[in-house]
Amino acid sequence: MTKTGWIIFLTSIFLLSAFLHDDEMLETTWKIRFATQTDVPFLREMLYEAVCWRPHQPRPPLEEVLAEPELAKLLSGWGRNGDTAVVAEWEDGMPVGAAWYRSWMAENHSYGFVDADTPELGIAVRQEFRQRGIGTALLTALLQQARRSAIARISLSVEPENYSRALYEKLGFKRVGTSGTSLTMLLELR
Repeated sequence: MTKTGWIIFLTSIFLLSAFLHDDEMLETTWKIRFATQTDVPFLREMLYEAVCWRPHQPRPPLEEVLAEPELAKLLSGWGRNGDTAVVAEWEDGMPVGAAWYRSWMAENHSYGFVDADTPELGIAVRQEFRQRGIGTALLTALLQQARRSAIARISLSVEPENYSRALYEKLGFKRVGTSGTSLTMLLELR
């Protein structure tokens, strides 16, 4: 791991500890790293997890869900200027979660679009690895990178009943609108 990678990893653990109660123990068996082009299939899997987030709902096949035009474009051509992602890996090296951001234009955008200067964030953690602080660490690392890249603010889209909404609000995201049945939330980074 590079020096920068370790710094992000250690800083994420430090910042994660701020969200723990005194009676909770910080024990991690995972690490956060920057995504590479070889992670795109895993990012697709995490996009599927983000879309099919309800734990007790039937899940259509991944390829069927991601073939929908509004979803297919979200990672299409990944690696363009500004595309940024981090991946959480379990101690055995298996990827278990990812967070990413990407900018859009008014004529072609996603659900959480605010403006062309505001990247939209996506995040997911495999179901069996949720509620372990991985999502918080992923968001912390990704938001740190956004600040280093001089991004002024970042947006996301979340369904009102999605339990991750509480995490977004805890990190400072504010509701700024709606898109269909989803809330658009915004975090000022400066």
